[in-house]
Amino acid sequence: MAKKKRSDGRFKKSINYNGKTYYVYGKSIQEVEQKAVKKRQELEDGIYDHENPRMGCYYQRWSDNRIGIVKESTRCVQGHFFNTIKGIKIGGISFEDLRIADVKPDDIRIIQKELLDSGNSAQTVNDKIAFISHMFNDALKERYIDYNPCMPIRNLKHTEKKARDTIHRALTKDETKAFFEAAENSYYYDIYRLGINTGMRIGEIGALYEADIRNDMIHIEKTVMRTTTGSYTIAEIPKTLPSIRTIPLNDSIREIIKHQQEINRMIDGDKIRSINDTIFKAYERGILLVFPIDRDIERICRRAGIEKFTTHAFRATFATRCIEQGINPRTIQDLLGHADYKLTMNLYGHVLEDTKNIAMQTIKIAL
Repeated sequence: MAKKKRSDGRFKKSINYNGKTYYVYGKSIQEVEQKAVKKRQELEDGIYDHENPRMGCYYQRWSDNRIGIVKESTRCVQGHFFNTIKGIKIGGISFEDLRIADVKPDDIRIIQKELLDSGNSAQTVNDKIAFISHMFNDALKERYIDYNPCMPIRNLKHTEKKARDTIHRALTKDETKAFFEAAENSYYYDIYRLGINTGMRIGEIGALYEADIRNDMIHIEKTVMRTTTGSYTIAEIPKTLPSIRTIPLNDSIREIIKHQQEINRMIDGDKIRSINDTIFKAYERGILLVFPIDRDIERICRRAGIEKFTTHAFRATFATRCIEQGINPRTIQDLLGHADYKLTMNLYGHVLEDTKNIAMQTIKIAL
């Protein structure tokens, strides 16, 4: 029962919880009773949040605990995944507000369907469900749950064409000619030329300093990376350790870099450039990002009358031309910075279907 305690006439009530005493105050008995109910609920929620946290709370805790254990780029991708999932309604409640022990397989199926209906590819949906499953597996190890609700969920079948055959495809020689004729006046022209002549990722091109061109080599040691706050920076660590590599210069690459350096001098005027200046910048002279470049490519493709593609197509085209010209796949792996030889062959091995026919016509075996 609430009782008057203070000289100001306010009512006071004590709440005993887990061996501790808490007090609430109010101007009326009704007010102090309401505050007491609210305070007890807050105390219970605090214990409940520790033993059976909401998904949003658990994700934040899980992600923070992975700092220094996984790459920042991995945490950024997972953060993006969670942001696209957290607002999905399940029984009128957002996924981020569900208690972790209350999530059922049917809830994951709702998320799977919602992601697919909102325009994600089957592969992207599978990747996002795998990310949720990873979280639940760790929660299982930590004894928050007794069962991973993602276990019964089957991967969606891929009905769409693979990206390597569409937007990430290797360009034909006719497509390449048409694109570069239409792209000649683009601000990003030299970036496109460097990408198709080296197989470098756009993030690696954007992180290329003047000091990285030395000893007649391009030294790839950095990349543009998104931080957990959503901003972009040039990171000293690459996507994978084999991404640290060198690419020998040839006449075409030397001309591209020299041409871009001349453009930089025209744009920047009398500004003194240092060895720590990037060679390839955004239009606004900041860090080079892939999104405006992909938009520019789409505009150029419309002008050239060819099917649209993304910046990754330059990398695929470089690898394809290398295979067509008989360069050893192991050398291609080193030039591309792939960690695994299988990755090189899985992505570009289909080109061999075309080249092996030519090889069979030239091979001669003495009998």
